[in-house]
Amino acid sequence: MESGGDVEAGFAKLQGEDFEYFMQTYSIILGRNSKNSAVDVDLSSLGGGMNISRRHARIFYDFQRRRFALEVLGRNGCYVEGVLHVPGHPPIKLDSQDRLEIGDKEFYFLLPVRSILGGPIGPRNHGNVYQTDVDTGENKQADVRTRVDREADNQQLLQLQENDVVSSVASLLSDLCGPGDWMPMEKLHSELVEQFSYVWHHSRVRKYLTPEDHSGQESQGKPWFGLLALLKKYPEHFVFNTRSKGRVVLEFVSLIS
Repeated sequence: MESGGDVEAGFAKLQGEDFEYFMQTYSIILGRNSKNSAVDVDLSSLGGGMNISRRHARIFYDFQRRRFALEVLGRNGCYVEGVLHVPGHPPIKLDSQDRLEIGDKEFYFLLPVRSILGGPIGPRNHGNVYQTDVDTGENKQADVRTRVDREADNQQLLQLQENDVVSSVASLLSDLCGPGDWMPMEKLHSELVEQFSYVWHHSRVRKYLTPEDHSGQESQGKPWFGLLALLKKYPEHFVFNTRSKGRVVLEFVSLIS
């Protein structure tokens, strides 16, 4: 396997909010372990719920097309970038940062833009992927790069989640409001709770649809406080308005047309 500018088979990563898995072979099975067989990624033990089949999906490197792909095996199917795929469909091409949903588990498929250790991108030992027993200067440098890459992955995951929330809000506003119309944040929040509280991961619901992660007087009585803070990071998409009724301050949002 040559180490060129293109991504080769043997190194890909599944990144969830509470787990990460490094592919060390050209093909892995995702599903749930049973008494008689084990899978590479046991999604049921990671909170995937009751709808996980023993062999639910296969992620593999397609040597003919030189790309990674996902084959659906479980009867309940899985989502790739929000699109449901079921058994019998052709394998789905996987691009880096594609969002996968299997059962109740949501995670991302990631490919590196370079080798972590600066060498050929190839299969690695999962349990000892970044370290060896000998504590050399090279290993220390690799460990530093590992931490940097891990932080970068976490930031990338957070950005992907934010983009998903922002896209959901924009679609909802577009559906419910005409050009130049304002929606109260309270109504926007209630619509998001109704449509996405059972779809988004619980930590994302907590962050953007409840006040649990936000303390202080300014967030009191505003379960949408975290959502408003997120949307204000995207002034190219959203505009805001505040109106006062006595001691009550009402907040509104609209799409920039």
